[in-house]
This record gives sequence, C-alpha cells and structure tokens, in this order.
Amino acid sequence: MASQGSKTISLKVLVDKKTNKVVMAETSSDFVDILFSFLTLPMGTIVRLLREQPQPATIGSMASLYKEVENLDEQQLLQTQTCKSMLLHPRNHSENMCRKLKLNVDDTEPIEYYICADRDCSRRGTGGLYTTFKNVRCNCRKMMDKEIRREKEDEGARPAGDGGVFVCGTNKFMVTDDLQVEPISTDTILTQLHKLGLKDMSSLQETTLSICSEEILKLLKGILFSKAPLTDVFLKKQGFTSDGLKFEMGDPLKSSLSCEGSMTLKLMMSKSMKKVLYAEAGEDMVDFLLSFLTFPLGSILQLLGGNSSLGSMDNLYKSVGRSVVIGADSLRNLLLQPVLCRGFGCSSNPLGLKESEQPPPSLWCTIYSVYDYPDYLTTEEPNFGWPSQLHFVNPKSPTSETAGQGGFIKGPGTFFITDNLVFTPQASFWSLSFLKSMELPLDDLEVRIVKVGTVEALRLLKASLLSNSVFTDALVNFGLKIPKQEK
Repeated sequence: MASQGSKTISLKVLVDKKTNKVVMAETSSDFVDILFSFLTLPMGTIVRLLREQPQPATIGSMASLYKEVENLDEQQLLQTQTCKSMLLHPRNHSENMCRKLKLNVDDTEPIEYYICADRDCSRRGTGGLYTTFKNVRCNCRKMMDKEIRREKEDEGARPAGDGGVFVCGTNKFMVTDDLQVEPISTDTILTQLHKLGLKDMSSLQETTLSICSEEILKLLKGILFSKAPLTDVFLKKQGFTSDGLKFEMGDPLKSSLSCEGSMTLKLMMSKSMKKVLYAEAGEDMVDFLLSFLTFPLGSILQLLGGNSSLGSMDNLYKSVGRSVVIGADSLRNLLLQPVLCRGFGCSSNPLGLKESEQPPPSLWCTIYSVYDYPDYLTTEEPNFGWPSQLHFVNPKSPTSETAGQGGFIKGPGTFFITDNLVFTPQASFWSLSFLKSMELPLDDLEVRIVKVGTVEALRLLKASLLSNSVFTDALVNFGLKIPKQEK
C-alpha cells in the first residue's frame, strides 16, 4: 500500500471498564466512508492485503486460489499474460471513489489507457482499439503500449459539498462494537445502552483514538474474523485466525431453486470419511473458481443474502442497506451491488455477476495528435484532425476480441481440484499417486457426479470463504443429493 503520510482519523470510544469492551464509538463520515469502502474491494485484493500484514490471516480457501494463480504458468495455462495480473491485482470498480477517502487501504494508481504504438493502426477498418492493461496484443499483432489519458482531473480530490465520499451530511455517527452504523443521537445511544443491559454508568469511560492506515488494515481483518472488532483491534490488539469462522449455508440458500448447470464436477469420495478427496472438472469450473478473486465483497454479500458468516461484515452490509445517510441510490448500489470492473467478467459464472459498462464501450482519439500529445482521448467525437473510434479490447482474449466475458484458463482441458481448491492439469497417474498418499482401500472410494447450477455455485462461493474442505462442505455435508456414477 502506498504511504499516506501521517494522516489519521479520530475515533471517540465509550468503553465499559468492567469488561474492557467497546460499548460504542462516535466518529465522522471519514471513518464511516472507510468502513463502507471495504464492500467495494475485490476478494483478491483482500487476500493480498491480509497476507502482507505482520500477522497474516487466511480467508477459507481463497488463499489457496491466490497462491495457485501466483504459481500458474502464463504461457501454458492462461489465455493471456494479462490474466495473471487481473487475478492477483483485480481492479475495484469504485477505485476513483476510494481514492478520495482520507485513508485508503488499497491505494492503487489510477487506471491507465493504452493504444497500439503504430499510429496507422487506428486508421484501418472501423477504428482502433484501446485497453486498460499495458502490452495487450493489438489485432495487428503489435503490443498496445502507447499510453493515453482519458481526462485531466484530480482523482484524489474530495467531493465538493457537505459530507464524505459515500455518506452525506456532516453529522456524527455511532458505530457499535459489532459494526452496526447509525447517525448518532440521544435515542440511538440510549437504545444501545439498554440493548447491552448497562445500568451502572460509572463503569463507562470515554477515550479518543487516533487511527492510522496500518490500523485500518487491522480493522479490515478484524471485521472479517471477529464479532467485536472494535474491542479486539483497538483495545485487546489481538491477532485473528479463521478458526472462529463456521461454515453454515443459511436459509436463503436452502430455499433457493437450483437451475440446471452446464458445468460438471466428478467427485472422488471416501465413503468412510464422507469426504471429497478431489474433483475432476473442465477449464470452465477452474475459471469459475478463479473468478471468486475478482468478486467485490459487497456483491458476494448480496449473492449470499447478507448471510456470509464473515465476522461482523454482514452487520456492516446491512447498515448500508438501511442507512439514511448514503448520498444517492447510485452510491448505495456501488456498495450493496458492486459490479466487476470492465474486462473482468467470466463466461463460466452461473451467479450472473455483472460487468461494468464503464468506461464507455467506445472512445475517440485524434490520430495525429494523440501520439504527440497524449491528452486527446475523449468520449465525444472530436471536430478536428482525423478522428478514430476506439473499442475496448477484452484483456483475456488472445485474439484481441472486443466482446466481453470469456475465461482466464486455456481450453479445452481437464483439471484435478483438491478439496481446498488446489488444482492441476490432468496428468498421467496423478490421481493414483494422490490416492496412494491417502492410504485408503479401493473399496472405500466412490465417484459421484454433480451438475453445478445456481445453488451449487452459491454453496461453493460461501464454502470458499469459510472452509478448507470446499467440495465436502458445500456439496456433501448439507444433504445435497449427489448421484453415484454408473459403472
């Protein structure tokens, strides 16, 4: 994370001296904006931020997925070299908004735009191409590495007017220890004190904390793993592990109707342990699992009906839904239903997560000017020079396609995937070597087939957040009927 100097945020905390627990905190829109911004972060970014801390923490099997991407051979397994960067450093669709935060946990550089280095390329056919990743291959086979800027603006400037980035008004806010956020008032304070059963006011002590960017990162981890993150992070200063997280599907997923899936999982199971040893699947399933790293946290919570079981994150999500302080419906949607950044969509996704249409699908540049003065990129057709319409190139496409979606993994192919989402291309005798290492008798093994539709996909998504036995917990332990393979 880039240094943000000595910036701090003030947090006034009311502590119960008897229990050494936070009763509530009073804060400004700066702190609430940061809390809400966590919902816009892609899972790959969260995994990276957590493992870079002095006391790393892992979220279910997401860390296994991330590590697998690090070890992937770009030439052999990925559609393009850019795919690896997209998965390890997925972009936040709201990153320009987050750059206006007083403290931003993912202080990335602004999106850059590139066109082909050949100035004549954009004059051919119906127009040229642009990309937001350097060295994507143009359809002329040259690399697109000529940088252009879409517009001049101070993307790090705070919005004009009252309030913050996501919230409006200048009122103070109450944040409870389990991350419920409300505008502070006498009513909300008394309600919280009654809820906690506090009668002895003499045990309450007020203290003011000065929070820096490092502590915000610790708070992100605390919200994911703790039911009382303010106490655990700022008073007890303890580390966190995933041991306290429990995988439970929740009612919304149990009552959902499954649509017929086009993806198939062949599960090798141990009958005695009632456990999936590994799965066999095509590249479409690997694409779907890898795409979890690109999912914004808010979209995951929305898909799971606000029942992720991730620490106090569900409370934070629900606070946005009922909040009266969000500036506009569009801002509320950015938090409650954040979309994928343009180019990050995956065709193998039965969950239907949407990809942004921004920036616009077509941009214009003035051919003879942009190569000398890189400020002529615009969303409107210029009325001078030689205009060329630019079309967005799918960074996952090895053939410079402008159509969206697609996948990260080359196909067709078959992969073995372990229960904690470590995967490998199908290889001679890999399965035999793996089963031999398990030391299980042959009559204890059986193969079952699963068609992955919407419900199965949701189960896999949730299990990947909470479990190191993803297939077992998502598909076996909750009574999903899995037919045996016919001999």
